[in-house]
Amino acid sequence: MLGNSVYFPYAVGVLAAHAMQFEEISSKYELAGIIFKEDSSEEVMTVVQNPSVVGFSNYFWNYKYNLEQAEKIKEKYPDCTIIFGGHQIARDSSYLEDYPFIDVLIFGEGEIPFERILRNLDKNESLAGIPNIAFRDKDGNIVRGEDKSEGVKTYPSPYLTGVFDKLCNVPEGLEFNAQLETNRGCPYHCSFCDWCDYDLPMRMFDIDRVKKDLEWISEHKIAYCMCVDSNFGLFERDEEIARFAVSMKEKNGYPDKFGACFAKDKTDRIFRINKLLNDVGMSKGVSLAFQSMSEEVLRNISRKNMNKDKLSDQLELYHKAGIPTYTELILGLPGETLESFSEGICELLERGQHDSINVFRCEVYPNSTLANKDYMEKFGIKTAVNKLNINHCAIPNAVFAGGLEYIVETSTMSAEDLVKATVFSACIQSVHCHGLLQCFAIYLHNAMNVPYYNFYESFIRYFSDHDGVIGDTIRRISKCIESTAEGAVDLSYINREFGDITWPYEEAMLLDYIYKLDDFYKEAGEFLLEFGIEKSVMDELMSYQKNLIVTPFSNNISAEYHYDWKSYFFNILANRDAELVRKNVSLRFFADDVPDDWKNYARKIIWYGRRNKKTICTVESV
Repeated sequence: MLGNSVYFPYAVGVLAAHAMQFEEISSKYELAGIIFKEDSSEEVMTVVQNPSVVGFSNYFWNYKYNLEQAEKIKEKYPDCTIIFGGHQIARDSSYLEDYPFIDVLIFGEGEIPFERILRNLDKNESLAGIPNIAFRDKDGNIVRGEDKSEGVKTYPSPYLTGVFDKLCNVPEGLEFNAQLETNRGCPYHCSFCDWCDYDLPMRMFDIDRVKKDLEWISEHKIAYCMCVDSNFGLFERDEEIARFAVSMKEKNGYPDKFGACFAKDKTDRIFRINKLLNDVGMSKGVSLAFQSMSEEVLRNISRKNMNKDKLSDQLELYHKAGIPTYTELILGLPGETLESFSEGICELLERGQHDSINVFRCEVYPNSTLANKDYMEKFGIKTAVNKLNINHCAIPNAVFAGGLEYIVETSTMSAEDLVKATVFSACIQSVHCHGLLQCFAIYLHNAMNVPYYNFYESFIRYFSDHDGVIGDTIRRISKCIESTAEGAVDLSYINREFGDITWPYEEAMLLDYIYKLDDFYKEAGEFLLEFGIEKSVMDELMSYQKNLIVTPFSNNISAEYHYDWKSYFFNILANRDAELVRKNVSLRFFADDVPDDWKNYARKIIWYGRRNKKTICTVESV
């Protein structure tokens, strides 16, 4: 659960929809219920009564919870068949060896194996011969089926077959998000990803089914629809799908937002799709994902990116259209160094990405190349399992019964360097992309040739040795990150001033700074003296910079300036040449519909508005 939102359990939904389409299964089995959130064991047992088969879809956020429930179910119902599948299940027999209450494992796509298991169990036949599974036979021996590439073009929809109908009667205050699958598979083989199972080809689901899913989502008033394709926009028909989603919102008002992981190439089509969505307010922003700016790292992870030289053109195109963009990087990839990572972030700034940069700690998934022992040894990869703390999650539900394996050291990035890189990325995301010192960094870079890397590296070094709101936050976050190497702490932050939910470090840093904004700018002003900015420019720029930041209190300010700061920064952010012109101007800084309390401000402006630059005021000439 994220706040009061929860996704439909799509993975188990498609398994049920596929199996129950066959009369010989639906006549023998009844789908008694689906557990879609971490209910207590007592609540689970009210649904699970005298079961014949119980299946568990496992991911890093729920596998420990599933193990706990499965053991209790097996203890009470020893004749029940317990099946485990999902991305968390490594392609070996370890789960059967470690957990005697599990009877069957499914590897890869689960629809066909699950269907065959149900058929054989009904006939009291052995599961031997079913591909892509492992099971414990009647004598207690572990049997492994062959690995076989199996997958069909399409599967029945859990929305259209009624699998989710009962779930729609949700408790008051709970909202469902929907997942939309238009195709399955991925044409790429990035080492950090486990998307490709057994080299199955890309398969596109029938477009009529996709449109009917969107109709169902719209008619059931689902506000957020996440397309779970690996590369939405890769195919020509994706533009038609986006256009249909827009038509559903225009007809029924839903879905309000449409998110997707967009393809790395097909840039013209991706732009048209995002223009369609943005024009009706459905866009969640477009990802221009690189994962690393280092060519060596990209070779190590079998990743091919968009040509970096095209990035500036893409950013200018989206900026003109008013469509927010964000770029994703992964921290801790094999071959990355502290210098290459930090300079890579700043290269994005150099190329014009000032809107949003998302940095993710490198996670190790059981079925990825990254988890291969030989691969880990080759690159000196060391990992730790941390408590799983989901960002923006209600505190009582925040620490899930799971754990996530993170890279904490490689042969090219020590544990200490990884901490420094994490703090550096948090500063870039909070202090630059959200605007706190963006104007100063851009001005110093453009007018005084100060590299972005030098500016932010100096910022961190300066405040690491100074007391105050800036330095205290940097040191506190650094200490938390250090402890993750031993799995001692979760990877998020809690401050009840901003609500009873968890925050990622970069947003926590931003909230701390805005909460004490006057102190922040007083301390920052002392640091900025090091750069020798002319006093008349310094004073005006500080006024302009402070007035830009949206707070819960004052967001309608007028000011007089002797330099045309508005035009100067507009041109730079649009990737145009710019020169600061001395000119008397009157400016108004404003932001509409800003909550006047910290909890709602944090949720609406920081969380929901992250990709739309909600922390930065609109500026107009008066």
